[in-house]
Amino acid sequence: MFNEMRPAFAFTRGAVTDAPPRVSADELPSGFGTSGTPSPRRRSIAALATVLALGATTFFIASRSGDDSSFQPAAEPAVAAEDLSLGSMFHVVDQIGARELWNQGITGAGVNVAVIDTGVAPVDGLLDEGKVVAAVDFSSEGADPTTAFVDNNGHGTHLAGIIAGRESGADPALSAQHPEWFLGVAPDAGIVSVKVGDRTGAVQPGALVAAVDWVVQNAEANDIRVLNLAVGTDSPLPYQQDALAAAVERAWAAGIVVVTAAGNEGIDAAGLASPANDPYVIAVAGAKATDAGIITPEWASSGDGVRNPDVSAPGAHIESLRAPGSDADVNHPEGYVDAETFKGSGASQSAAVVSGLAALLLDGRPDLTNDQVKALLSETAVPMSTSAQIAGAGLVDAVAAHQAAAPVVEQTWPRSTVAGPVADAPIIVPTWYGASWYGASWYGASWYGASWYGASWYGASWYGASWYGASWYGASWYGASWYGASWYGASWY
Repeated sequence: MFNEMRPAFAFTRGAVTDAPPRVSADELPSGFGTSGTPSPRRRSIAALATVLALGATTFFIASRSGDDSSFQPAAEPAVAAEDLSLGSMFHVVDQIGARELWNQGITGAGVNVAVIDTGVAPVDGLLDEGKVVAAVDFSSEGADPTTAFVDNNGHGTHLAGIIAGRESGADPALSAQHPEWFLGVAPDAGIVSVKVGDRTGAVQPGALVAAVDWVVQNAEANDIRVLNLAVGTDSPLPYQQDALAAAVERAWAAGIVVVTAAGNEGIDAAGLASPANDPYVIAVAGAKATDAGIITPEWASSGDGVRNPDVSAPGAHIESLRAPGSDADVNHPEGYVDAETFKGSGASQSAAVVSGLAALLLDGRPDLTNDQVKALLSETAVPMSTSAQIAGAGLVDAVAAHQAAAPVVEQTWPRSTVAGPVADAPIIVPTWYGASWYGASWYGASWYGASWYGASWYGASWYGASWYGASWYGASWYGASWYGASWYGASWY
């Protein structure tokens, strides 16, 4: 079966394997870009630039002087921890023990997490230098400069915030005294945004597989050690015959910790969906914090008794970063918390928690393999009252996983038999032009109603990338159609 992907578009801070020599934005011809549309131009900002979220009660000021840039949030009122919901990130990090690792200086620094999702929005929490280190767009919105790279759905921003969000000026070491600060599980980890979903969350045929293979091919250049893929397909095939499962196995074989969502289908689920049904990856089940303790929510999917979730993590009513004007923001007012945060529930949120935790473990113990990370998370998890068929080994425990001896382990499950890209015709041969990020600050990004107008990151130059040779053999497209994909965590409450 042959399927040729549409051109994708990409941005990155650093070099890419086999990329042509970098050139600065100033060296490019006027209007140059491989996508056929005028490319963004570097803009000089001498004074202040304002990032506004319409309808918000606060605003943020970014200043630039020369080549240095900073972003200072408006002052927030202090709040008491007991006044925050159990789904606030302040409480989530304590539910899994992450703050204890922060106090030891383990914050995810040096580890980048690829998030294959709906993109990210330029909001406080994802603005600091080095936070979003690269972005690529495989979605139907990639050809439009007003929608490319940007999260018009809200799902990707929410998960990126859980994984590695860090409010400007917040210090993880002082976070216990500042419940008002927003900090993700691994606040110093970087995000590589791989956009595949559009405003509605829809994914183009083959985009998920191509996105995973892009991560594999660009992992070394972008220091990617963790991949978050919180999606499920309706493929009826066993994982050994499934193209997406084959792709995540390629990522795992490359040494990347692949974290997936177990699903939101409840106890009556016939088993985990692809790619979580692949036994190599980490499948994360949902957990819910209550005043009486951590329980398994009714929507957590059940395994089939053979392939079950590996671990559980908080995923109910999680308050993470809001993408103003996104589909979630406009059509799900029940999720609104405040100008900064939005509430979402699902195994997607749970997977994001574990992706952040994986980044912490790799920061503290950089020599761990992905098989060891998976084993540590499972072997040190706290058992839950729900059966392992739904909750896996139990609730993840950051401190125990960090302190436990590294096991001697190597997974040897039967592998998927679906072939990947042909060796002499790789699916991705990116051509990068002036991929530079000036001060890693996003300026002048405004939301107007439900639309993005000129959603440009002043100080960042994003130029089209070309993708060639998307050849697939034995991939599971029936009648040239890809099995439907859905995001776990589409409940905004």
